[in-house]
Amino acid sequence: MQNTATAPVLRDRFPILDTSAYLVSHSMGAAPRDVKNALAQYAQEWETDGPEAWELWLPRIAEIADGIGAIVGAPAGSVFLAPNVSVLQAALATALRFEAPRNEVVYEALQFPSLTYVWSEWQRFGAQPRIVPSDDGRTVPTERIIGAITERTAIAVLSHAYYISGALCDVRAIQAHCRTTGTLLCVDAYQTTGVYPYDVTEWDLDIVTGGSHKWLCGSAGCGWIYVKPELRERLEPAVTGWMAHARPFAFEPAPMVWAPSMYRWGTGTPTIPGYMAAKPGHDLIRKVGVPQIRAHNVRLTNLIAERALERDLQVNTPLESEKRTGWIAIDFPGSQEVYRELIARRIFVDYRPGCGIRVGPHFYTTDDEIGALFEALDAITKM
Repeated sequence: MQNTATAPVLRDRFPILDTSAYLVSHSMGAAPRDVKNALAQYAQEWETDGPEAWELWLPRIAEIADGIGAIVGAPAGSVFLAPNVSVLQAALATALRFEAPRNEVVYEALQFPSLTYVWSEWQRFGAQPRIVPSDDGRTVPTERIIGAITERTAIAVLSHAYYISGALCDVRAIQAHCRTTGTLLCVDAYQTTGVYPYDVTEWDLDIVTGGSHKWLCGSAGCGWIYVKPELRERLEPAVTGWMAHARPFAFEPAPMVWAPSMYRWGTGTPTIPGYMAAKPGHDLIRKVGVPQIRAHNVRLTNLIAERALERDLQVNTPLESEKRTGWIAIDFPGSQEVYRELIARRIFVDYRPGCGIRVGPHFYTTDDEIGALFEALDAITKM
């Protein structure tokens, strides 16, 4: 009998669940039914009001941003939106001065590649990357990260959980250390937001970035940044545009006058459809609640790990639930080919080299879908 305390909920809000076992929310969350309504609303407003629709759309940016903020414990007005995290972290880099001796950027060898591209390119502007190595390709010891962050470190850019293993980083301990060295900490929480509870205010975090299309069940094109309110006016990003101006509709020539609010993280014309399409997912995450999502996810990921180990499959994710985000990696010879066959059977998972098949249950996932995955794995591997 299923544990009703962590039973799946709101399955009727996701059409794809009628025809699929959806176990890939760590990569792209299932599309909520209301996304069609959100996009239809955008089209209707554009069709009806033409350019005057901006009067509706621009305030909506802050509303959607605050909706994300409510999920992560951020005060109103401390979150803003952008097309993706790479753009936001590039903008953050331009807001810093990489002047010796404080010119180092610390990040882990397991950082998501897109962000390593961003920060390594800042060498041309004086930044000196300091990459913290991993011994096992899956984790980085907290004390090693702390040891790399010194008075020479302008900013540390860390993953809350590693994309290659799902292992969590102890960002609270690292943030506390950054206070002693005067280092800014930017946490990329793309891999955890919506499935792992954290509170940016309680944890006293400086800067957090993330996106919508994974556990938040939003669309692509809706990245976000949180900046601790006390830091906001200190940061003036040079990746900018007219939407970041204090008076955008005055169309004043340079020099730039940054908005006193989080709109200073705007650039050019915003991607309103992406933001609106992401909102229904955000609303559902708030409705269910991340602590409840976490409880359901932990039970199912424990079940996945147990069933994998029963079959002598390699589990490349920490077995202790408190050390991982919301998915389990399973690897074995031929796993990439098996992954393709699972997709053909509409059992949605994904595959990463060096990691294996990644399986990520969400609040709408049932025990039966986990059973269907392993039944399919057994059948395929015996073919």
